[in-house]
Amino acid sequence: MILSLIKRFRIHQDAEPLIWLKKVFLYTIGINVLFAILFKYIEAVTWNEAVWQTWQTATTVGYGNAPAETLAGRIITMLLSTVSIAFVGALFSAAFDYKEFYKQQKKLGFMKNPYSGGYIVFNFPGSNVAKHFIEELRVVEKSVGICFVDDNISELPEEIAHLPNIHFIKACPLQKETYEKSGVKSNKTVIVFPTDNTKSSSDGSTKVTLDLLERFIDSSKTRLLYILVDMANLWMFEKNNATYISSDLSTLAIVQECQDPYSALVIEDLLYNTQGANPMTVKIDKINGITWKELQLCLFKVLENTKYECNLLAMIRDGQSNSCPNASEVLKKGDLLSLATYLDFPWEEIEGKIQALTIDSQ
Repeated sequence: MILSLIKRFRIHQDAEPLIWLKKVFLYTIGINVLFAILFKYIEAVTWNEAVWQTWQTATTVGYGNAPAETLAGRIITMLLSTVSIAFVGALFSAAFDYKEFYKQQKKLGFMKNPYSGGYIVFNFPGSNVAKHFIEELRVVEKSVGICFVDDNISELPEEIAHLPNIHFIKACPLQKETYEKSGVKSNKTVIVFPTDNTKSSSDGSTKVTLDLLERFIDSSKTRLLYILVDMANLWMFEKNNATYISSDLSTLAIVQECQDPYSALVIEDLLYNTQGANPMTVKIDKINGITWKELQLCLFKVLENTKYECNLLAMIRDGQSNSCPNASEVLKKGDLLSLATYLDFPWEEIEGKIQALTIDSQ
């Protein structure tokens, strides 16, 4: 909490409410120190009694165990304690004003993103999408920080803003400070939504944002995802190190369901964190050289009589997904596998057992 306050003060060091709070704090301390010193020497009491007398008088709790008896002591008590009491009240008032200033600055998107290792979303996608996005993410990552960056809204809707660990930055993607304030470099995933998901031209804005993002991030530490409105515009992103998600997924699901009953339900079950198994992407490290068929057979054997469940969904090589590899397809080191499984699936342990099984069978 103390570190958080220090960071907050650094961010607002030039803000008028904070400057006033600092001044009132220093004046309050100065007056009370002066009162304690004068009271000690005029009334000939101990430091302990002088400080106690000062505190009780300034806070209007009482007048200590030994109130002033000399004329000079009573005069300084009347003068300095009256001023001290006024400044203590002013201190609380200044602290309240700064708190309100901080809340307003945060609400209107003028503050730097305080979260790292989380998610940054460019272009607010609307309350329903944002709420669903947050709910699904936090099934797995309970308190992950999420920052929305948008220049077209004045503040986040209340139903989103009140959720824990949510931040908003009102900023234009064409400004350098936007990428510094949002902390894209220190977060693990940046998602770019279209400015208007009904217009193909929105992909142009997405392209510009991605190009600028790549100047500020380390692609080995931060992933870039973007929503593509029109597949005809995919050529623009060929040189971007980013993964696209088609905005037509809902349309594709409808078509698939029309032609193949329950297929949309199966895909939905996979994509929801809140129900059933989910896709998990793992990397081939120890079992390169075996075929797709051998992988399937060994996986079933290794999982037998264990508490784990898993099915192979696809192989990913050089960024391309293959959901139905040939049985004789040989796995290479660095290939990725998409599995349908649960959160606690220990892939490295399972891969080691598959490796041992293939060695024994040779």
